[in-house]
Amino acid sequence: MSTHHPEAPSQRRFAARPVSLLPIEALADRALSSDLLRSAVDLARWCGPVTPVDVDGVPDPQDVRTAIERCGLWPRALDRTPERRAAWADGITSATQAEDFLAAWRTAQHLGMIECETGQARPTPDLERWLDSPGRVLRWWTLAFHSCVEQSLRGIAGLEPQTTLARLYESPNGARVPLRLVTQEILPAREAHYLPARCPAWNSVRLTRALWRLSDTGAISLGWYGPRSDGAGARTPRAAPSWVQLTDLGRFGIRQILLAEEQSAPLTEEFVRLDADEFLDALADFSPDGQLVALTAWLDARSPEQALREIVTVSSGPGLALRRWNATMALGTISSRVEPQLYALLRSGDPTLAGLASVVLLASRMLSEPERARLTAQFGHWTAIDMFAAATCLGETGLKSFLVSEAAEGIDRFLLDDVARLWRPEHPDTRSVLRLLGQHHPDPSIAARARAASAHAPPRAEGS
Repeated sequence: MSTHHPEAPSQRRFAARPVSLLPIEALADRALSSDLLRSAVDLARWCGPVTPVDVDGVPDPQDVRTAIERCGLWPRALDRTPERRAAWADGITSATQAEDFLAAWRTAQHLGMIECETGQARPTPDLERWLDSPGRVLRWWTLAFHSCVEQSLRGIAGLEPQTTLARLYESPNGARVPLRLVTQEILPAREAHYLPARCPAWNSVRLTRALWRLSDTGAISLGWYGPRSDGAGARTPRAAPSWVQLTDLGRFGIRQILLAEEQSAPLTEEFVRLDADEFLDALADFSPDGQLVALTAWLDARSPEQALREIVTVSSGPGLALRRWNATMALGTISSRVEPQLYALLRSGDPTLAGLASVVLLASRMLSEPERARLTAQFGHWTAIDMFAAATCLGETGLKSFLVSEAAEGIDRFLLDDVARLWRPEHPDTRSVLRLLGQHHPDPSIAARARAASAHAPPRAEGS
């Protein structure tokens, strides 16, 4: 293969799809409204002027009970009746029994809202002034979010946090992702495959617990598609949620994690200014949902005619199969608005661009059956070669995955049933694709036919 194809996944330019963020003031307001930060601020104010603490910087049980009642730090699953709350609070003999209180108290200490020294805790003197600074509030929230991500996703669910966060970040803005799908996609495959049948369900429970904890930061929302009630019609906090949604605050927080790890996470306003070649090459980095967001953002910033001109300019020639395949996705979304220009490209003297136009038109469902048959006969082998060449740009693993996918079904036979057509005219990647098919195709007979076709290839034209 040519070495001029886009970078391999290990050298990805972008770690995540482009996003838009709210203004810093709006994000700070939402951060202060999150359960975790609001509780931390409430406890910092509550402990003034001073509150006695032990050697670990924690108040005694009586003060813990008072703080819980004052700040509403009851366990999520606790029955909300006053009698049950009172009974639970009376049973507290140590702060470790009050998980929500302790999490908020430690957060307030960690963020510097509370000062602990000489056995006393007090709110930091600058607390109220800092609360008026959006930048300070977001720094507080970011630190708390990072800590909660580790404690919840890694500590409770036993997952690599980036696995879960990437799935949510790539989802379209406002998408309510079914928790069932999240569980299926991010739980380690080895657990679902090798452990006993009860373990995947247990892992789902752990993930749900982790997400409940993460929801305290305001980074995600959890909800139900239908009414959540018991037999008597009362709402119950024990029912498992149906969906998870990344909030604007969560999108900001995950982006901060990516940037801290020196990974590129573009803002939409930056991404739409990319030249067409960078834009098309970047699409290979994104998930299907991320590709949809990126396509919409970049194309909405241009007229259909301008987008077509920019894409065509950078999609011609050898070694650009993956870019052309991404170009078909982009042009497919605007094909009805540039139909005359696509027909004009079919008559282009450049076979790579004519083949690109044929793919877009064939996928558009704007053609009659005779037109479809004519384009398939004229450009079908170019399309097939481009598809295989695009898959090889993703490495040997990408090619092998493509060969066993539905997209590849029948295309290999279509290529090899009329080998002579492959050279009239010759696609710049035909020889390398035949060689790789001969090496990696799982069907030995097709692999043998590809090797035979490659061995009988005509001499290259001079200068090619």
